[in-house]
Amino acid sequence: MSSTTRQKKIYEQHPERIETIKEQPLLFTEESLLPARLPRPDELHPATNLSAIFEECHNYIYANEGLLKDKIFHEIVKLLIMKLYDEQNNAQDGLRFGITASEYRQILSNHPCDFDRRMKELFDAVRKKYGALFSEGTLKLKPLTLAYIVARLQYINLTQTPGDVKGEAFQAFIYRHQRGERGEFFTPYPIVRLAVEMIAPAPHETVIDPACGSGGFLIQAISHVSRHHPHIEKASYIQEHIRGIEFNPDIALSAMLRLAFEGGTGQEIICTNALLENKEFENAFDIVLTNPPFGSKGKVEDPHILDSYLLARRWSKTDHGWEATKSVLPGQSPEILFIEKCLKLLRPGGRMAIVLPDGLLQNTSSSHIRFWLRSQAKILGVVSIPQDAFVPYGTGIKTSLLILQKLPATKTQSPQAGFNGVFMAQIRKIGYDVKGQPIYKRDERGRLIRASNGLPLIDDDIDEIAQAYQQFIHGRMDFQKETIYSVPEEALNERLDVEHYYPEDQTLIEHLRAKGAKPLGELAEILKETDNFRLVSDGDIRYIAISDIDARTMQVISQQVLKPHEAPSRATYRVRKGDIITAISGASTGTPRHATALITEDEDGAICSNGFAVLRNIRGVEPLFLLAYMRTEYYLRQVRRLMTGHAIPAISIDDLAKVLVPIPPIEIQKKIASEVERMLSARKESLKSGEKVVKEVETLISQ
Repeated sequence: MSSTTRQKKIYEQHPERIETIKEQPLLFTEESLLPARLPRPDELHPATNLSAIFEECHNYIYANEGLLKDKIFHEIVKLLIMKLYDEQNNAQDGLRFGITASEYRQILSNHPCDFDRRMKELFDAVRKKYGALFSEGTLKLKPLTLAYIVARLQYINLTQTPGDVKGEAFQAFIYRHQRGERGEFFTPYPIVRLAVEMIAPAPHETVIDPACGSGGFLIQAISHVSRHHPHIEKASYIQEHIRGIEFNPDIALSAMLRLAFEGGTGQEIICTNALLENKEFENAFDIVLTNPPFGSKGKVEDPHILDSYLLARRWSKTDHGWEATKSVLPGQSPEILFIEKCLKLLRPGGRMAIVLPDGLLQNTSSSHIRFWLRSQAKILGVVSIPQDAFVPYGTGIKTSLLILQKLPATKTQSPQAGFNGVFMAQIRKIGYDVKGQPIYKRDERGRLIRASNGLPLIDDDIDEIAQAYQQFIHGRMDFQKETIYSVPEEALNERLDVEHYYPEDQTLIEHLRAKGAKPLGELAEILKETDNFRLVSDGDIRYIAISDIDARTMQVISQQVLKPHEAPSRATYRVRKGDIITAISGASTGTPRHATALITEDEDGAICSNGFAVLRNIRGVEPLFLLAYMRTEYYLRQVRRLMTGHAIPAISIDDLAKVLVPIPPIEIQKKIASEVERMLSARKESLKSGEKVVKEVETLISQ
């Protein structure tokens, strides 16, 4: 074994012997940890844990330079691009990114050496080639710190390091420096991969991400095209067909670097506010892949931006849907503006995959957005993303992946080949837990299932959903599963969330309609008039909350006696004997613990929470039969289907009115009603007996 090979192996196998200057006055405890000469190209090796190396470099600079985190970020980026440039341009003439033992001794002695000259020349070369990457013209690190970072990187082959390893490292590196304070949450890799595999970009198609972050969607698009079309020249493809826009300068710098790693120039990334008007980019792209900022603390309020967006205006309901007024809102959420921006970027017939909060797909307040969206694009597919998917990345907002195509689309532009409807799927297995740790596939005996390369397989649904979508758009999907199915386009209503269109729910609704079921709103008045007890009453009131209901026996089991000013803000409706109250909000709504109760003479005149809907003047159906039906899974499933929100699930009164109620023959209704009445009476007598026993015990003790 040669001296250099031995030194290299010692260096690789004993990184723990490299200590920081903070703890050790010298960089290395033994000079043999540094090679006698610079590395050769055949001695470089791909990194398997680039994240750990980035972490070491960050910590060393932080401990020895006193730089703020943004400065550390820029210095590491400089050195990474220098390393990459060296690999790609100096392999034949001899690598220059490295440090030898003799050079390190010269640095310790404060003598000029070739190391300083080489680093300056490399930096000047990359500044010339990648001018967009650098705003500063010098290396800021001290010689000993620079020597440490170079030594840590010199035997790594960044070019050959797998893309997923680089992607994971960059995501962790960027996340450390940018905490997502403006809603800049990173997109989980499985979601990025799914979006790209569903869109399936071709080599001739131009791709843009107007909120590109560190470039995850763009890198995955490049990877997809390279795998499926190995004949293309990757560098030319990137420079001609890939574009990204990012507002945050540091994150844009990371995206530039990642594209440079793949063969780009760095100029493919534009650091600007994508919401600003840009005529050059309008109708210019075949594909948009993006996860716009959402869940941010503020709204876009710049009038120059808002004036150019229809979705920044107030909308009014019409007989034919919705129409925009001339009134511009004082502010609008960025994700809403990005929907319109993305469609502006697309050519007619272009395709888009966008991650959006579920509220935009289901909430009544967003109805006009969905109306406008469907007037501009054909919905091709919707994939429900688990609520936990973004937790390791900083938010627990429930999201979905929306796939659409801008109208008008010609036959040659359209991806479909004989399919009709909308593809829908629900990701049940994302491949990692809430801490971001991978979850692996296991056989029935609990043993890891491994790929042909020996690595354990990640347990997720991504490939299955992507493959099913490709079958769907080519007219070959001949199955309907619980989590993967299609919905006829004419069956779409105002909502676009996957959970609203479960096949079993559609079957249930068709079954009820066939049996002549009627909407609840036709059978009862749903109270909307609130009571002004706070203004007219100075005596006690009785208040009924959701927790005061026994869902199993459908009775009010307690009432709170309060002064009007003590009543919670939710106290809203005055109930009357014969009313039915049923929960419309809360985690138990739509479950077997759903609170529904009959109002008797004991509760007559009480005030109930607005977490209830109050059914009054029940007609066309026996009230006690209706009460019993509202405990069945047929009723509860319809409620779940119509609910919105994940943090606080709720169903609107208007949607509750749409729930179907079967109307069996009157004699059957009366038979069931009679059984319910006996049950309620028995329960009431049982409660009275319980109170009597308590009083007897209290009397006995008091004597």
